[in-house]
Amino acid sequence: MRRLFASVALTLAALAPVTAFEAGTEAVLDRLKTGKLVPIAEVGQLMMASERWCYLERDGACSWSDIYLEVTADTATYEIGNAWDAEINVQFTDHGTFKEGRYICETGYDWVPTIRAQRQSDGAEIGGRELFEIKRGIAEGRSETIDCFDYVLQGTDDVAQTITLLQRQYTDDVHIPENDVAVTVHFDAEAAASLTWYY
Repeated sequence: MRRLFASVALTLAALAPVTAFEAGTEAVLDRLKTGKLVPIAEVGQLMMASERWCYLERDGACSWSDIYLEVTADTATYEIGNAWDAEINVQFTDHGTFKEGRYICETGYDWVPTIRAQRQSDGAEIGGRELFEIKRGIAEGRSETIDCFDYVLQGTDDVAQTITLLQRQYTDDVHIPENDVAVTVHFDAEAAASLTWYY
């Protein structure tokens, strides 16, 4: 009889859903609905639980990506990375503030001095005059507009440990639909580390 009970227990365990996300993330997802706005407090929890946010992902590469370094009730600090051109990758640190329980907004922080750069061919760090010129080129093209963003849940993938969001952009409180982008939020550290950037 014990053997029968053990067999039944193992069968039921096999039928139980497998939860790929850690408990805190799973709790957030349980409160959300596909196609609905994600409150910024919940976004903040996903930011800190995640490994990398990959924008416009295709074939394991991102147009740009965010790694969230610190999140408080009111602010987020994050590292943005992207391909500067076909040969050089750059990363820099920026800050955002949470607004109205819905948005994360740029602050106007001058992140240009935080820029780092590497060669795509071998990962070697770039410094000196070459880095100075990269920073100058980025600074010249930097917009002074302060944009805000909110997020709509599009889906989850327990096996891949990813969440898909639609990031919507607002300028002067006006939605700019043509600047909306899909972002894949990665929670698996190994998968996130393997992501690259495309130019």
